[in-house]
Amino acid sequence: MARFLLATIWFALCAMSMAQVQSGRELVRLPASQTIHDIAINSTVATTITFPEKITLLTGYGLVTDPTAANQLSTGNNPVAVVHYENVLSDTLVVRLIKPGEPCHATIRTARALYLMRFTPSESANLAVIVPPPTPATAAQEVGPEVVAQKRLKFSSDELVGMLGKARNRKALQPLNPGLYTGWQERNGLDMTSTQGQLSSTIYEIQRHPDKDLTVFRCWLANKGTDLFEYDPKSVKIRVGERSYDAQLVDAAPEVRAGQTIPLDLVLQGGPGGSREGISINQDFRIELPEPGRRDVIDPTLFGDTVAEGK
Repeated sequence: MARFLLATIWFALCAMSMAQVQSGRELVRLPASQTIHDIAINSTVATTITFPEKITLLTGYGLVTDPTAANQLSTGNNPVAVVHYENVLSDTLVVRLIKPGEPCHATIRTARALYLMRFTPSESANLAVIVPPPTPATAAQEVGPEVVAQKRLKFSSDELVGMLGKARNRKALQPLNPGLYTGWQERNGLDMTSTQGQLSSTIYEIQRHPDKDLTVFRCWLANKGTDLFEYDPKSVKIRVGERSYDAQLVDAAPEVRAGQTIPLDLVLQGGPGGSREGISINQDFRIELPEPGRRDVIDPTLFGDTVAEGK
């Protein structure tokens, strides 16, 4: 009978001891993505919290280093729980509930991060807590091929022509419908001039629609020589420093007579395969002209005498 009584008492004490600690959550690893971390504490368990680096600051209403200070915080209408804490090591904190009440909030700072803790009184406490290292603000995230394809630019000749029309008519349309040019950037009154042989090209206006990664260059092309200049407009490029960009749309006459000045408009959008170039309009741009000669003129001798003679 005595042995049975001792065994009953032993099992009861074990059950009470187990009830003081949360079953299955004795050791808690806090998620790095969470803003406020909840930690269950009580008056019979010392909960150990281990940080990834040295603790430099610990503050919070209801936190005390002297257990007798609980009597001072208990005066008046103070519903917040009183929690005793101790820095047993530079990176380790031990907490225990002194007076029950509403959760006690604490702010803990280390050399590289700031942590927000909420100590919640509970019948079953967490025995040990491990705090993760801070997540870098610029941590790279894996992106699937579907997302990459979705974010690529969708090239459209109709859109290029429409955007060029909007750029040309901006001064007339914007006062009537300002929302039509929301997000657009513009530089006016420019004189970015370059000379290639007898040709002089000048960029006098740049407009950009960042969402579409689209830039419009409005220019003049002047022939200061004595001979006709014939060229392929599709081969005109925009140059910035050491790099040249192909234009997706060029609107200009294919020839410039001696002493003549013609308008030249170019539209750039994105890069190869739908990628984005992100060109800033606040740069020193230049027009890069091709060598004289029309590339779209077919040499009839390549197809034999019959084609050459129109037979």
